[in-house]
Amino acid sequence: MSQSRTQRVRGRSPPDREDGWQVTTVPRRTTNDSGAAVCAVTGATVPLEETHYFVTLRKPTPGRHQPPEFDHLVVAEGALGELDEWLEDD
Repeated sequence: MSQSRTQRVRGRSPPDREDGWQVTTVPRRTTNDSGAAVCAVTGATVPLEETHYFVTLRKPTPGRHQPPEFDHLVVAEGALGELDEWLEDD
């Protein structure tokens, strides 16, 4: 039985991302999608049907009536240590 890692977190902007983006959720997941994505930490190709982490980023917008922006990153299961480093405060 695999452990689930889904949590709400607040962390600094990931590398290569302008300030203002915050990591908000990090669920561990697999999909039925036969596609692949590039791991945001290692640059390796991650088959989406294999276990990986799906990181949601949120960036508040300046206007009260303008919804926040969202983006998503895929992180390979083996790169969890590097992901945790992103989430540490400066």
